Order: sequence, then C-alpha cells, then structure tokens
Amino acid sequence: MAILLCAAMFLLGGFGAWWGASRAPEGTMESLAWMYSATMIAQIPVVFAYASLRKRCGSRNIAVVAVTAFIVFVPMALAVAGILQGICTLLGIETQSFLGHETLRQLASGPWTMSAWIVVICVTIGAGIFEEVLYRGLILPTFAAVIGGKSAWGAIIATSIMFAIMHIGTSPLWALVGLFVLSIGLCWARVKSGGVLAPIVIHIVFNTMNIAFVYSTTL
Repeated sequence: MAILLCAAMFLLGGFGAWWGASRAPEGTMESLAWMYSATMIAQIPVVFAYASLRKRCGSRNIAVVAVTAFIVFVPMALAVAGILQGICTLLGIETQSFLGHETLRQLASGPWTMSAWIVVICVTIGAGIFEEVLYRGLILPTFAAVIGGKSAWGAIIATSIMFAIMHIGTSPLWALVGLFVLSIGLCWARVKSGGVLAPIVIHIVFNTMNIAFVYSTTL
C-alpha cells in the first residue's frame, strides 16, 4: 500500500507541477506559485488516504521528540552545510551564497507579491506536510520493510539519500549535504514518535526560518 501511495503521489505531483508551470511564463514567481500550489492540490487525495490508513496509529511524545530533534539536528545540518559551503567556495566549486535553494533566491530577488506569498505558504506549511507524508510517512517504512534488520538506521540513511537527491537541480552541493543531515533528524523523529506529526512540525519551522532569513535580507 505504501508503494502504491508513493507512486500515486509522484504521478499526481508530476502532473500538477506540469499543469501549474504552464499557467504562467517560465521563470517567473507566478509560474512558481502555480507549480507549487497545483502540485500540492493534486496530491491531497494521497494525503487523505494516508491519514485514513494511519488513524489508528497515533503519534506519541510529539512535543518532546520534535524539540529534541530540532535542537540536535537543525544546528548540525546548518553547521555541516556552512562548513561545506566555505570549502566549496574556496575550491571554486560553488559561488558565495547563503541561500541554499533556488526558490529562496527567487524570493530574495523579487518583490513580495501575492504570488510570492503563495510560494511562501507552499514551501513552509505545504512542504512540511506533503514532503513528510511522502518521505517519512511512506518511503521510510517502505525502505525499512525492504532492508529489514533490527535497526531502522539503514532505512533512515536510504531515505535521507533519496531526500537529498530529489533536491538536485534546485540546491547546491553544500545544501544537499545539509538536507541529508536534516532528513536524518526528521526520520529519527518519525521513528521515535511513531508518526509524521513531529517531523512535520520540524520541517515547517525549519523552512519558516529560511523564509524569515530571506525576508531579513530584503529589509
């Protein structure tokens, strides 16, 4: 069932992204807003199906797990990304930039229009919910079932690698490594809490922090 829901989420998300991106000129904030919102709207049936199947498997210790994972893994992810960014900049592999995602760069360089606010909502609340249902809710248990073993770390590493790989093209190398570390924390929160609510909270707060940083650069 998890594999079927994963496939449905990718297919519906791909269709939504294609349809949304075609609604406005490519490379504009309007196109980005359409693409993100259409992608998430298309995936809503899968999220509801997941919630329905998981309704008898409640989370536990959500607040404690979320705070612990955030305190431990978010600074670690930022530190690793920052160190690697400095190394990549010195070696000439990457240009100097403090924004680790193409969407953040577009938000920082453009006016704060209605489209920009739609993008902000999508990359904070939307991404926090939809990406966590996909990666921590569906993909992590699937890897756990395939890999097996007494420990969940094999599935956590595999899920985190996939999470980072899916951001190739929108994030530089140093940010991908940071996302890998962050994903380990999100997966840990998923395992310890028994549900996706804790990683959803962490993901939303983390992305909100990034948006707040972008906003601070435009003041």
